[in-house]
Amino acid sequence: KEAEAKKLRDRRKSADNPGIVVEGADNLMIKLAKCCNPVPGDEIVGFITRGRGVSIHRTDCINIMQLPDSEKERLIEAEWQQGAAEEADGGMYLAEIKIFSNNRTGLLVDISKVFTERGIDIDSINSRTSKKGIATISVQFHTKGKDEMNLLMDKIRMIESVFDIKRTTG
Repeated sequence: KEAEAKKLRDRRKSADNPGIVVEGADNLMIKLAKCCNPVPGDEIVGFITRGRGVSIHRTDCINIMQLPDSEKERLIEAEWQQGAAEEADGGMYLAEIKIFSNNRTGLLVDISKVFTERGIDIDSINSRTSKKGIATISVQFHTKGKDEMNLLMDKIRMIESVFDIKRTTG
């Protein structure tokens, strides 16, 4: 099993490969799925597309979990290469989280302050409040990987009135 893992790690990366090794595949076009935005540290799986190479998804992506049995044969093992966070796009990967909170004045300021303190630019932010006063805030940003995201999410959880945070999964 260890020899198998080494063989997987030793495979050449293609120019399109964002720091990912795909089982039995050299020089394939590899793209990160926009539905679940995998980042280094996530468990990932490849999906062989029709004519567009391999699409990399998180293993908990709703699109992967709901694949019909007839499509599951197109799944292929994939893993992050050592140091992937430093390689692709300057080590930055698109991520999205949803923050659930009781709405209050200053909530968005408090959330954006956490991003600012961590030196993370917000690409987009969308906030909606239900009739019951529950705010759902979607934030898209670039991150180096899962470790940085977990630290960020831990800090956001400490904000007054925030009761849950989830990564989008498709």
